[in-house]
This record gives sequence, C-alpha cells and structure tokens, in this order.
Amino acid sequence: MWTCGRRAEERALVVECEAFFSGHYAQYLDGKNFRVPAWARLNVLAHGSPDDIATLATGDSPHSSSGSSIWHQALAFLAQELMSRTSQEGSLAELQRSTPVPLELNLVGQRAPPVPPATFVSTVLGVLDPHPANSHHPKTSQ
Repeated sequence: MWTCGRRAEERALVVECEAFFSGHYAQYLDGKNFRVPAWARLNVLAHGSPDDIATLATGDSPHSSSGSSIWHQALAFLAQELMSRTSQEGSLAELQRSTPVPLELNLVGQRAPPVPPATFVSTVLGVLDPHPANSHHPKTSQ
C-alpha cells in the first residue's frame, strides 16, 4: 500500500538523483543547507552539460554555486582546463567519463575531511594531467 509519505520520499529521491546526474548536486545540497563536500563540487565538472561547463569557464555560474567565491574561482579554473582539453581532444563527454567521473566516484566512497579549494584543484589537475591525451607525446628517458 502506497502512502503519501512514501510517495514524497520517492519524489525526493528522484529530485536528488536528477540533481546528481545533471551536475547540480552541490546546488541541491546547498539548497537543503547541507555541507557540500569536495566531491559534490566536482559534480558539475563530471556531469554538467557542455553549456554549463563553458559558462562556468567564463566565470559565470550555470547555476547558483554553493560556497564562497574562492570555490567558484576554483571551479571556473577547472572548467577552463576541461574546455581547453576538450578543444584538443574533441569530446567533453569522453573527457568527463575518463577523468572527473572516476575521481568523483572515488571521492564519494571516502570519508575524507573537508579540503580547501587549492587542494581540490591540485587533486583534479593530478587526475587530468596523466590523461591519455597528454601521452601523445612520448616521454624521453633520462
């Protein structure tokens, strides 16, 4: 037997899933007054549309980003990096699947303490740097 409470819970779950898979999870958490962990901030880069990423890269927010302006600046910088790599590699979706999505999934599973924006940027860049597109240039041994 379905109850109104059960349906409300199901609707809430659907809204949360939609926020996650559309790249709006940080905004969703912020709207609920929940703490926004680093992996949730990464969500826009992992699941955001090309328009969302391009808008974020210009310094504008595709949606009201939670947190301080320093977090917004960090995400804008990383969005610029993604857009730059996309223009070199061709497909934002492929780049998202190969770098921010796996990092996001890895971070979701950890119960890590909050990290500052600089550490977050360094972590994301560390994942982007060994990306296969950068391996087109053979390394020389010393």
